Amino acid sequence: MRRNRIILVVLWITSVVCISFYGGTVSYGFFTVVSLIPVVSLIYLLLVLLRFKIYQRFECPEIVSNHVVPFYFTLQNEDFFAFAGVRVNFYSDFSEIDGLSDDIEYELLPHTKIRKETGLICRYRGEYYVGIKSVTIRDFLCLFQITYNNGEPLRATVVPDIIKLASLKSADAEVLSSRESSDSMQYPDVTVREYMRGDDVRQINWKQSARTGKLYVRNYAGEEKDGVGIIIDTRRKDNEQAVYLPVENRILEAAIALALFFMNKNIHVSAYCYKSGVEEHAVDSADSFDRFYRSMASEVFDPDLDSALMYAAFMGYAGIGENKIVFMVTPDADDGAMELAGWLNRGNTDVIIYHVGNDDAGDTEGLEPEVSVGPHTKLYKVPTEGNLEGLL
Repeated sequence: MRRNRIILVVLWITSVVCISFYGGTVSYGFFTVVSLIPVVSLIYLLLVLLRFKIYQRFECPEIVSNHVVPFYFTLQNEDFFAFAGVRVNFYSDFSEIDGLSDDIEYELLPHTKIRKETGLICRYRGEYYVGIKSVTIRDFLCLFQITYNNGEPLRATVVPDIIKLASLKSADAEVLSSRESSDSMQYPDVTVREYMRGDDVRQINWKQSARTGKLYVRNYAGEEKDGVGIIIDTRRKDNEQAVYLPVENRILEAAIALALFFMNKNIHVSAYCYKSGVEEHAVDSADSFDRFYRSMASEVFDPDLDSALMYAAFMGYAGIGENKIVFMVTPDADDGAMELAGWLNRGNTDVIIYHVGNDDAGDTEGLEPEVSVGPHTKLYKVPTEGNLEGLL
């Protein structure tokens, strides 16, 4: 295109020289033709801009992230003149068009159309624009081109993928089995833990409470915790969509994958998230898992959620401490998360923390804990990209 513009400028200068030194009908005619070429090209581009038609659609009301759905678009010329060069540019931040690139240039003859059937892949859960973002058109002589935004973009609603885990790298059968509490060494008949809201006051161990200055309740030796808890941190840590979408998508994918993994092993799962209070989702059947999945698909992450209030609510919720092991999936493993983990440990509950981040964290070949917070708490960093099977 640059070469053609240089040629046009050289021709126009030549025509001016011919007029100046030679004059005559031929020289003036040559000058007029060369001068009108860019004007005609711009008028042509304006006509194409006004008359060009784009139609696009996908068939699914909801798109599952990282799954291909049918996508169709049509470029149509309804006029008597040809469209020389048309190129469509796709949204590429969060989605991709399967098998097509932005480099393909189309030529449409009068009263013709080009219809493409391909696939659309959305990478993250959320709502965002997909498909054709803008259109680039050029004239016949490749002197000018105009790029303009598509006036009718497609907005997709994307739900999280359901990932079936064959195993967990961060927790094995030994972790899930019952372990002896250090308190049981002092009290052979019972174990004790800190009092939580909702506990029966008749189970308070007054001797231990008086010794420590805190309320403790009895766990009889015959009582064994058998549930799995999943705490889902729904804080939005960044206002930039390109930053928070991958993080939120991975948090929900991880929570859903964990719930499905333990449900398939007939282990009761309780998932917890915070709104105005703690919301608990019991997952122990296909129906309850479906309800939990639909809830996670529509989960809204809150940029104004107060972390201190959230952690205080979790520590005040008695059911969380009744689980044998608790998984925390969070975008920020801060002091509040560590305090919650310590509180759960004191109640004889193991804790696995998944810290989800945009950086290249974690190891897909073999996950090693980044931090051992305590003898019964481990923290893992989980990147937003990569196969979840090798990360949890």
